[in-house]
Amino acid sequence: MLLWKMFIDLCLLRANPQDLPTSTPLTVLAVGAYWLTDVIGVLDTLSWSSAVIAAVTDTLLLVAATTMALRLRQSENRLPQTLSALAGSGAMLSALAWLATSLSRGTIPPEWVWLPFLVWYTVVFGHVLRHALTISFAAGVAIGFLYLILSIGVTGALVGPVSSEG
Repeated sequence: MLLWKMFIDLCLLRANPQDLPTSTPLTVLAVGAYWLTDVIGVLDTLSWSSAVIAAVTDTLLLVAATTMALRLRQSENRLPQTLSALAGSGAMLSALAWLATSLSRGTIPPEWVWLPFLVWYTVVFGHVLRHALTISFAAGVAIGFLYLILSIGVTGALVGPVSSEG
């Protein structure tokens, strides 16, 4: 239960990645949750196989980009907590966005529901990256936004155009 609170606090910018325990099982759990919520979040618009490909791609990009950024800053020791924070908060926000989309089905277009969550996601990633990379909040948000664009571009290229037929 305490772990859920830490991820909620991360999403509300009340906690920092260094507040999470340095734990391989936590990192694996958070990355697994990130992958699973990625799959669930796009099943309305993609087939199961395309959703899995998109989620695997996004998850591998998250791990690779985080590892590369921390190596460039010579802060590899921060990888478990940073990856746990990014993946755990990303999973929580994706689950909330999916829930909001499901509850508003038929009344609000899904892209309008997802938009504030994408902004929130970028801000949370910026917050985590600010601490992990010892950079300004604005630089963290910019890197989070660039990651979002990269992820959408790469996964979109792999799975092709989104259809409403799923």
